[in-house]
Amino acid sequence: MPILNPAFLIHTLLELPASLNFFFRPNEQLSSPAPQAHALIRQYAVLLLSSNIIALVFAFRHVDEISRRVAGALAIYHAAPLVRAVGRITSKKEGYGKGLGGPWVHAVGHAGALGALGWVFLR
Repeated sequence: MPILNPAFLIHTLLELPASLNFFFRPNEQLSSPAPQAHALIRQYAVLLLSSNIIALVFAFRHVDEISRRVAGALAIYHAAPLVRAVGRITSKKEGYGKGLGGPWVHAVGHAGALGALGWVFLR
Protein backbone atom coordinates (compact mmCIF):
# COMPACT_ATOMS: atom_id res chain seq x y z
CA MET A 1 0.00 0.00 0.00
CA PRO A 2 1.49 3.38 -0.98
CA ILE A 3 2.33 5.82 1.75
CA LEU A 4 1.40 9.45 1.37
CA ASN A 5 2.45 12.19 3.75
CA PRO A 6 0.48 15.34 2.89
CA ALA A 7 2.66 17.69 4.95
CA PHE A 8 5.60 17.20 2.61
CA LEU A 9 3.33 17.54 -0.43
CA ILE A 10 2.01 20.85 0.92
CA HIS A 11 5.59 22.12 1.07
CA THR A 12 6.21 21.02 -2.51
CA LEU A 13 2.97 22.49 -3.86
CA LEU A 14 3.69 25.78 -2.13
CA GLU A 15 7.36 26.12 -3.02
CA LEU A 16 7.51 24.70 -6.55
CA PRO A 17 5.78 27.72 -8.15
CA ALA A 18 7.92 30.03 -6.00
CA SER A 19 11.16 28.36 -7.06
CA LEU A 20 10.19 28.52 -10.74
CA ASN A 21 9.13 32.16 -10.39
CA PHE A 22 12.41 33.09 -8.69
CA PHE A 23 14.43 31.25 -11.33
CA PHE A 24 12.67 32.51 -14.45
CA ARG A 25 11.73 36.02 -13.23
CA PRO A 26 14.48 37.18 -10.87
CA ASN A 27 13.98 40.82 -11.87
CA GLU A 28 10.43 40.79 -10.42
CA GLN A 29 11.58 39.85 -6.92
CA LEU A 30 13.17 43.16 -5.89
CA SER A 31 11.99 46.71 -6.50
CA SER A 32 15.21 47.81 -8.24
CA PRO A 33 17.56 44.83 -8.42
CA ALA A 34 21.16 45.16 -9.41
CA PRO A 35 22.18 42.70 -12.15
CA GLN A 36 24.28 40.81 -9.57
CA ALA A 37 21.13 40.13 -7.54
CA HIS A 38 19.74 37.95 -10.34
CA ALA A 39 22.38 35.30 -9.68
CA LEU A 40 21.57 35.23 -5.96
CA ILE A 41 17.84 35.02 -6.58
CA ARG A 42 18.36 32.16 -9.05
CA GLN A 43 20.61 30.41 -6.54
CA TYR A 44 17.82 30.72 -3.96
CA ALA A 45 15.41 29.27 -6.53
CA VAL A 46 17.61 26.20 -6.92
CA LEU A 47 17.81 25.86 -3.14
CA LEU A 48 14.00 25.91 -2.95
CA LEU A 49 13.80 23.38 -5.77
CA SER A 50 16.20 21.14 -3.83
CA SER A 51 13.96 21.37 -0.78
CA ASN A 52 11.04 20.30 -3.00
CA ILE A 53 12.93 17.22 -4.15
CA ILE A 54 13.77 16.33 -0.55
CA ALA A 55 10.13 16.86 0.47
CA LEU A 56 8.96 14.57 -2.35
CA VAL A 57 11.29 11.82 -1.15
CA PHE A 58 9.80 12.05 2.35
CA ALA A 59 6.22 12.37 1.06
CA PHE A 60 6.25 8.74 -0.02
CA ARG A 61 7.84 6.96 2.94
CA HIS A 62 6.89 5.98 6.45
CA VAL A 63 7.25 8.63 9.13
CA ASP A 64 10.33 7.82 11.19
CA GLU A 65 12.81 9.85 13.24
CA ILE A 66 14.62 11.16 10.14
CA SER A 67 11.42 12.27 8.40
CA ARG A 68 10.30 14.00 11.61
CA ARG A 69 13.57 15.93 11.73
CA VAL A 70 13.29 16.91 8.06
CA ALA A 71 9.70 18.03 8.69
CA GLY A 72 10.94 20.17 11.58
CA ALA A 73 13.61 21.78 9.43
CA LEU A 74 11.13 22.54 6.65
CA ALA A 75 8.63 23.89 9.21
CA ILE A 76 11.23 26.33 10.52
CA TYR A 77 11.80 27.53 6.95
CA HIS A 78 8.09 28.41 6.59
CA ALA A 79 8.18 30.66 9.65
CA ALA A 80 10.22 33.34 7.81
CA PRO A 81 7.92 33.80 4.78
CA LEU A 82 4.93 33.71 7.14
CA VAL A 83 6.37 36.56 9.21
CA ARG A 84 7.15 38.47 6.02
CA ALA A 85 3.62 38.00 4.69
CA VAL A 86 2.05 39.13 7.97
CA GLY A 87 4.35 42.17 7.92
CA ARG A 88 3.14 43.00 4.42
CA ILE A 89 -0.49 42.61 5.52
CA THR A 90 -0.09 44.87 8.55
CA SER A 91 2.10 47.44 6.79
CA LYS A 92 0.59 50.71 5.65
CA LYS A 93 2.77 50.68 2.55
CA GLU A 94 1.26 50.05 -0.86
CA GLY A 95 2.80 48.58 -3.94
CA TYR A 96 3.68 45.07 -2.83
CA GLY A 97 1.90 43.64 -5.85
CA LYS A 98 0.08 40.38 -6.00
CA GLY A 99 2.87 38.08 -7.11
CA LEU A 100 1.69 34.49 -6.76
CA GLY A 101 -1.43 35.51 -4.88
CA GLY A 102 -0.36 38.37 -2.65
CA PRO A 103 0.40 38.51 1.06
CA TRP A 104 -2.85 36.91 2.31
CA VAL A 105 -2.32 33.83 0.14
CA HIS A 106 1.30 33.64 1.29
CA ALA A 107 0.31 33.95 4.95
CA VAL A 108 -2.32 31.23 4.75
CA GLY A 109 -0.13 28.92 2.67
CA HIS A 110 2.94 29.23 4.86
CA ALA A 111 0.89 28.95 8.06
CA GLY A 112 -0.63 25.74 6.70
CA ALA A 113 2.76 24.33 5.73
CA LEU A 114 4.25 25.34 9.08
CA GLY A 115 1.38 23.68 10.93
CA ALA A 116 1.38 20.48 8.87
CA LEU A 117 5.15 20.01 8.99
CA GLY A 118 5.25 21.00 12.65
CA TRP A 119 2.62 18.36 13.39
CA VAL A 120 4.77 15.67 11.72
CA PHE A 121 7.79 16.89 13.70
CA LEU A 122 6.00 16.83 17.06
CA ARG A 123 4.16 13.53 16.79
